[in-house]
Order: sequence, then structure tokens, then C-alpha cells
Amino acid sequence: MNRSTPKQRNIGRKVAQYREARGLTQKQLAARLQTVSCDITSEMIWKAENGRRNLSIYEIDKLAEVLGVDYNALFAQD
Repeated sequence: MNRSTPKQRNIGRKVAQYREARGLTQKQLAARLQTVSCDITSEMIWKAENGRRNLSIYEIDKLAEVLGVDYNALFAQD
């Protein structure tokens, strides 16, 4: 089986697309994540969106929750 990594699946770019579609800044997204017990900063979001930081499964789960998307949508291949 040939598996791809989260980076190859462009999860960070998908987070940026969903965030922008909802009219949120990185700072606003970080604030919403804080309300669901996900300690992530706007700088960490910037790094993830630009491929400079990997997201944990927990962070991806919380991002899906806050952005109101299906968890699998962030993992779908382009």
C-alpha cells in the first residue's frame, strides 16, 4: 500500500482555504481553537498553512471541528 503523508496531502493549504472561505483570519481561528482546548497560536497556523509545521491528529481534529468540515475532507487527496 502506498501511503501519503499529511504534508503530501496539503492539509495546511486546505486549512487555509476553509479558513478564508469562512472569512477568518489566522488570529481569529487560533482564538476559536483556544475555546475548544487546542493550544495553537496564529503563528503556528501560519507555519502549518505554509508547510513549515506539521499538525498533530488532535490539532487536525479540532481544526475540522472549528471550521465545520468533515475530518476526512482535510485528508482527502487533491
